[in-house]
Amino acid sequence: MLEILSATIAMLTGLMLSLWSVLSIMCGWALDVLYHLHVSAPRLEGLLIGIALAWVLSRREKHPLLRVFSAPLKLILDVLDLAWDQCVEVLQDLLETGKKMIFSSASWCRNRMVSVYEKIMGALSSAKRKLTK
Repeated sequence: MLEILSATIAMLTGLMLSLWSVLSIMCGWALDVLYHLHVSAPRLEGLLIGIALAWVLSRREKHPLLRVFSAPLKLILDVLDLAWDQCVEVLQDLLETGKKMIFSSASWCRNRMVSVYEKIMGALSSAKRKLTK
């Protein structure tokens, strides 16, 4: 009976060591791939991270753990969306203000030119009337 127990313990120990070695080899491989992506292919790394984050955001309503992981990302996206909306609003206001200033100054110049023209024409027509009498 003791031999069966020691054989079972040896089998379980061997299985645990095998599992540990498989996990350590997989972690080493994953770290090597991540290091290679970070050093040699940063654009591919960014693309893969973007795809992973998009996947997490698209599936966030289906699993509570994904909702927890995507909460900071959702917060960042909401802040960026608000910043974009504010920038668009500021640019629209700036464009409207610029248009108003340009049109008002053009209108002022036009009115000044019309009044000068009317004064000159009025002076010339009064001189014409005086000369014809």
